[in-house]
Amino acid sequence: MKLRDVPLAFLPTFEAAGRLGSFAAAASELHLTPSAISQQIRALEDALGVTLFERTGRTAALTPDGEAYLAEVQDALRGLVTSTMRLRRRSRESVLRLSTVSIAAHEFLLPRLRDFHARFPGIELRIESSNQLIDFKQSDFDAALRVGHGWPELRVHPLGTAQAAPVCAPKLARVITTTSDLCDHTLLDPSGDGACCLRLALEQRGLAPLRAARTWHFETCFESLRAAEHGLGVAFAVFPLATHYVQSGRLAVPLADRVQLPGHVSFVHRPHDERFPFEDIASWLHDQYRALPQLPDGRVMPQA
Repeated sequence: MKLRDVPLAFLPTFEAAGRLGSFAAAASELHLTPSAISQQIRALEDALGVTLFERTGRTAALTPDGEAYLAEVQDALRGLVTSTMRLRRRSRESVLRLSTVSIAAHEFLLPRLRDFHARFPGIELRIESSNQLIDFKQSDFDAALRVGHGWPELRVHPLGTAQAAPVCAPKLARVITTTSDLCDHTLLDPSGDGACCLRLALEQRGLAPLRAARTWHFETCFESLRAAEHGLGVAFAVFPLATHYVQSGRLAVPLADRVQLPGHVSFVHRPHDERFPFEDIASWLHDQYRALPQLPDGRVMPQA
């Protein structure tokens, strides 16, 4: 079967009928008559040679083939919607939508927005923070800044490495002298990352994988650092992104423990997107990242 043989115009009708479970409901949503819905579904079934709905009286239920086809059609239509929105946005404005984690947004990108706009005056950088990895097939984000590795279908620009270290309020840091002491305090954990870093820190010291006395969960690392600053417990901060917190005396690093994070901090985007000067932006980000102040070795306590 060739593309021209598929009645593509009837796929939105099929999607609505399958999703709503009713020809009448689909007719109401699409502003058609139930008879028109039925005729389009029948034409689609005839073209495919497959029964998509079992019709009993006034009801119509998806067949197993219909259920499988509905999932595929919905994926395809979502992709079309995303592509259409992206194309429409391109025609209106030159906005680069960048997804990143909160700590990178607040401590790395936002302080450098003025410099970015001076370097790239024709681009409006729109930063949105999320801990979720972006699916570039379904999302209209243009690029992302992430810590890790992989992304084989994307163009990846490594900016540098990152490490995690325990941080807390200076007063609390004075009573934490060994790695195992971390388990005596509340762990301020964004999305499970803190528990992973605690386990790795204990393993590096040859200690048993103990749990923290208590764990408070947060959506982002930015929130966990703010909680640590208020003396609510111990968090694991990502450096050099969080070095400013330590330099300013807002947080202390009570131990010499450092956990190397896998992969790199990377700038990623679709490989064939030529709307933006991604190579130049990646070079600028690389220089900015390398200029970040590094966390000193050992314990780091604020000046008395």
